[in-house]
This record gives sequence, C-alpha cells and structure tokens, in this order.
Amino acid sequence: MIEEYVKMSYRNIFRRKKRTALTVIGIFIGISAVVSLVSLGQGLETSIEKEFESIGADKIFINPGGSFQGGGGGSQSSVKLDNQDLTTIRSVRGISRAEGTVFMNTGVSVGEQSTFLPIIGMPTGGNQDLVMESWAMEIGDGRMIRETDRSNVVIGSIVAEQTFEDELGIRSNININNEKHRVVGILEPTGDPSIDTAILLPIEHSRQLMNRDETYDWIFAETDDGFTPPEVTEDIERAMRRQRGLQEGEETFTVSTQQDLVDSFSGILDVVSGVVIGIASISLFVGAVGIMNTMYTSVSQRTREIGVMKAIGAKNEQILTLFLLESGTIGFLGGLTGLIFGVSLSWIASLGASQFAELTIRPYLGTELLLGSLIFSTVLGILSGVLPAKRAAGLEPAQALRYE
Repeated sequence: MIEEYVKMSYRNIFRRKKRTALTVIGIFIGISAVVSLVSLGQGLETSIEKEFESIGADKIFINPGGSFQGGGGGSQSSVKLDNQDLTTIRSVRGISRAEGTVFMNTGVSVGEQSTFLPIIGMPTGGNQDLVMESWAMEIGDGRMIRETDRSNVVIGSIVAEQTFEDELGIRSNININNEKHRVVGILEPTGDPSIDTAILLPIEHSRQLMNRDETYDWIFAETDDGFTPPEVTEDIERAMRRQRGLQEGEETFTVSTQQDLVDSFSGILDVVSGVVIGIASISLFVGAVGIMNTMYTSVSQRTREIGVMKAIGAKNEQILTLFLLESGTIGFLGGLTGLIFGVSLSWIASLGASQFAELTIRPYLGTELLLGSLIFSTVLGILSGVLPAKRAAGLEPAQALRYE
C-alpha cells in the first residue's frame, strides 16, 4: 500500500512539472543558503583553529587596550607597552621568554608607484623565532632580517606579488618613508592580510625611521614546560596591574591565549552566521507557504478524483497520507536541489578564498549537515501540507463527485 501511495504522489507531482518547480524554488534557495553558509563557517573556524595550533598552545599575547583588538595591527590605545612591561612579563613565574614588536603604517614606493603599508619592527636577537612562530611567519625566499640590516627588509607575499605593478624579488629596491631599502627575504603566505601586506625591519631601525619612542604594540610570551597559559595569564595580569598601580577591572592592556583568540573569531563568525541564517529562514517560510498554496490548489483541482477514491472505499487516513506524501516529496526535492547547489557554492567560495585571499578553507560536509538539511526540508514540506491534506480527507464523497 505504501508503495502505491508513493507512486501516486510522484505521478501527481510530475503531472504538474512547472508548478512543482516554482514551488520547489523557495525551499531550494533557503536550504542552499543555510548549507553553504554553515559549511563555509565551520570550514573557516576549523582553518582558524589549525592556524593557531601551528602557532603553539604555549603562546601568550599582550597588547595595549582593554580588549583584544584582533589581527596583526597595532593598538590605537593611548597607553602603550614599554620596556618596563616587558621586564615585568619576563619576570613572571612560568614565562620562559618574551619579546616585543612595533606595528606602524607609512608611505612606501617602488618606482613611480606609492601606497601605505604596515611596517613591523622585529627583534633581531635570539627571540626573533618567538615572534615569527606567534605570527605564523616563515621565510619563503631569501633570509630573515638581522641586527646589522639597517637598509634591508623582508616583505610579505602580497607585497611581493600584488601590491605593485612589477613583482618584487630578492635584491629589489623599495623606498620606505623616502629612504631606500633592499629586499633580502620574502615571507610565505600566512592568510593574515596584515602580515602578508607588511614590511619587516629591525625594531630599532623602524623606530628611528618612524620617529617612534621606546614602546611596543605587541608583546609575545612563551610558557615553560609544566605551566598552562591560562594560569600564567592570570599571573601576568596581576604583575602588570601591580607594576602600573591598577585595580582589577581597570586594565589598560589585554592578555590573551591562543584559545581566547579562537573564541573571539568564533564569536564573530557565529553572529554573522546567525544573521544570514535568519535571513535564509525567511526564504524557507516563503517556500513553506508556497507548498501549502500548491497543495490547496491541488485539492481544488482533484476534488472529483478524491470523490471517486472515496466512493470506491478509500478512507480519510489514506487520502491524508497521500497528500502529505506529495507535500513531503516537494519539500524533499527542494532540499535535495538546495543541498547540491549549497555544497557546490561552498566549494566554489572556498576555492576563491584560496586563490585570491590565500586562505585555505575546506568546507565542512558532515553527515548531520547533509542529512539534517534533507530531513528538515522534508518535514517542512509535510507540515506545510497538513491543512490542505485535512481538507482533502474531510471532503464528502457525494459533494466531491458533483464538483465541477
């Protein structure tokens, strides 16, 4: 009997192909938007987590300001970090080493072309690798800057390949703040635009070039074996409050761990995802109304058919089941086409991000997402068909047979 119901429902649906296709569109748009967004959002979150895992779980990040400000950029806070802060951090129990950097923007030119780019003042001593690990920097070509490199620089991958008309390579000349410098190294792409578009100089030279005082925009610290970043973070906060004469809650600095940064990015992604899914839900609601309208129209057009079915012994439950199968099938078809399109869209978007933003994103295609989308669209179709199905099941056979 169920097999016959399925055959009849499919026959009735495909008898009106254009109307079915138009009805499916509302569900299709909503499901494709939700699937592509969730897939890309989860993929981006996983990519971010992997990036921070490559940095290492033992890193701690300190920057000025009362809250984490993200990215590689410097803080706009009027209260800066200084050498006394760096000394305080290094003295905290559980810290193996710490180092500071500066982050500024200035005019940069190559030939007749000029633009503004970030300048990162890097330490040149034994702790240089700490900063490189914390910012996921790796040399792709040439070498890293040294203490003696007053006129030598290392450039990010975007600066080398895209910023200027001609690609820059080792020994290319570049003017920074009207001073000539030579490229001695090029970084591998990091996926962070503030690093990939930056120019690295020795920290002392960058301060002289930009007329900068002895302050830092970032301080990076590394914990000793046997200490966890969260417990050391609390000790750093206490030590810096004591050194600056501040009460708890009055901090003019932020101390973050890898997990704090991941949570910060994830929170932003969750908000964006929630807003877009909310918008996509409007399309699903419109699709549900479309299915209901289609089923009501189908009941009106098939009133005599329903009367014949009842006259030869069809029960109300059988009529109800038949129409619910039809509405559920329409929902399923909308979900299936939306799922295929959404998965395709997420892969295209991830390839575009990898190509143009140099950010590797692998879309998340878990079973719960794929099956959940199909089940949701099918259930939505069934629920949309409940009222029309009840109307069909409640028709009196005699009246239905006389219907014109």
